Order: sequence, then C-alpha cells, then structure tokens
Amino acid sequence: MSELPDDVEAYYADLALRRGWSPEAARAIRATVELIRDLDRGTAPRTYGAVADERGTDWLYEAAWHEGEWVVVRQLGAAEDGDLTRYWWQCLEDDEGMLTDQALDREAWGLRPLSREDFYAAWDDPGWSLTA
Repeated sequence: MSELPDDVEAYYADLALRRGWSPEAARAIRATVELIRDLDRGTAPRTYGAVADERGTDWLYEAAWHEGEWVVVRQLGAAEDGDLTRYWWQCLEDDEGMLTDQALDREAWGLRPLSREDFYAAWDDPGWSLTA
C-alpha cells in the first residue's frame, strides 16, 4: 500500500475507530481510497455532471473512465444554506454521507452537462450555486 498524507491517514484512522471497522474493512476502505486517489490523479477520460435534489442541494460530479464505467472521483454538495460537502479520496465519507459507490449514469441520475471549468469553479468557491 502506498502512503497517504499524514492528515488523511489520521482522518481514516479516526473514522475506523469511530465506525468500529474490522481490520478487513479498514483494508478494503484503504484500497478504495487508493483507487479513487489514483483515478483522481490519473489521465483517464473525464465527465462532469450536475443535478439539484429535492431539498435544493446542488450535487456536482467528476468521474473518470475505469474498467468500462464512469467512477465518481469527486462529489460536491452545495446546500441552499451555504453548507458545502466535498467527497473525494481525502474524505470518502463523513457523518452526513459519502462519495457515491455507484457508477455515474447521466440519464438515470438526470444530470445536466457541466464543464470541467464550472466543476472546479464550484469545487474551489463555496459561494457558487447551480441554482443561483
């Protein structure tokens, strides 16, 4: 297994303790973290999409092509109240949710097209809103 930054190692160690993960579960999560990190840093083709849910939260996705499907590598939730949630390899899950483990499906999810530039404008700027 490859090394992760110290803060990321600490985050997952704490999460494993709080969740009571078995050693096997911790290894499986670690393998997932490394896969998502490698895809995030890699050069595979990308796609982006966005949808607003019934509560008014904007969900934006970046996915990389891997083994015949679009694997979500970054997921951003921007709630109407300004709360921002980022899921990616450094934070696959928290007490509120997690990076989707489903292959991205534009049609089934009702995603609107989104450019890379717009995705990263939102990822980098918490004031951005899909519905504004």
